[in-house]
Amino acid sequence: MTTSDNKRQGRPKSEEKRQQILSAASCLFLSEGFTNTSMDKVAKASGVSKQTVYSHYENKDSLFQAAISAKCQSYQLDTSQLMQASLKEMPFSTCLMHIGELFIRLLQDPDTLAVFRVIIAESGSSEHMAELFYEAGPRASLRYIADIFHGYGDGAISKQQSDQLAHDFVSLLKGDFHTMMLCGIQPALTDEEIQNHVLNAVEKIVIWFDLYKNQ
Repeated sequence: MTTSDNKRQGRPKSEEKRQQILSAASCLFLSEGFTNTSMDKVAKASGVSKQTVYSHYENKDSLFQAAISAKCQSYQLDTSQLMQASLKEMPFSTCLMHIGELFIRLLQDPDTLAVFRVIIAESGSSEHMAELFYEAGPRASLRYIADIFHGYGDGAISKQQSDQLAHDFVSLLKGDFHTMMLCGIQPALTDEEIQNHVLNAVEKIVIWFDLYKNQ
């Protein structure tokens, strides 16, 4: 391999540094908001050069979306492998219970609540930031859940119907509880409360799913 080939290929990017940058950025977005977080601050907080930050993330937008996606991934809410396994191994209602419980735990995660509050606080002055959040978080999760409905529909449920069921399921899961948590007047649900809350949503959505499937 020639010297020019070596330069063109470059050294593999460090996954450890990428995670280091992502962790520091996530903390800054929560503590200082999107607007006041700069790539310079991220570099300083993560202990790397600004050039290293840019070698992993093109700009602040991509870094912010990566932070949101990482939180969703930690609760397996955008993992295609889980969907594939579910279709083979889990009854439909069991799969929905699993997804619903993960979703509730994500919603009441302290960092998730903090991000929602940052979005609400800054949305008036930064619509762009709100759009970035919606694309990387809520919309990505909706797509994943819609794929679950479409997969279990086995050709009998259209993409549009799957999307509608996903929106309905998420609405049932969030209910009043999410708004109350954002306002600080609802404590986190216990394991038993989560299970009962999700079961109530699943029972309703299964009825709608069967109606669509048998039309």
